[in-house]
Amino acid sequence: MAPKTEPFRRLLFNSLLTLCAACMLGGCYNYRVVTHAQPGTEVTTRTAHSLFWGLVQKPTEITTPNCDSLNIRGMAEVKMKTNLGYALITVVTLGIWSPMKVEWKCGKPCQPVGNEL
Repeated sequence: MAPKTEPFRRLLFNSLLTLCAACMLGGCYNYRVVTHAQPGTEVTTRTAHSLFWGLVQKPTEITTPNCDSLNIRGMAEVKMKTNLGYALITVVTLGIWSPMKVEWKCGKPCQPVGNEL
């Protein structure tokens, strides 16, 4: 019976080796949106959490108090990042919980136009 189990063991070993290699090679990914506005603030970072495949999400989860206090109506740069740990959490929970890091820079305030009294 030993000769028949040898191909199965080899197939199992190769499958596990391929699966481990695929997990190790999968790194992080990110999205970056850049506008023509000049950055006016330092990078601010928050972690966003999406629950139940995006169906349950707090709309006020990411706030921009540094941009709002400067009366700025736009962003200079926004980055959405994930890493291997976040991807693993998403896979293990089958997408029920999906964390992602959000980074942004606010744009510079507009220069006043005309004479100020």
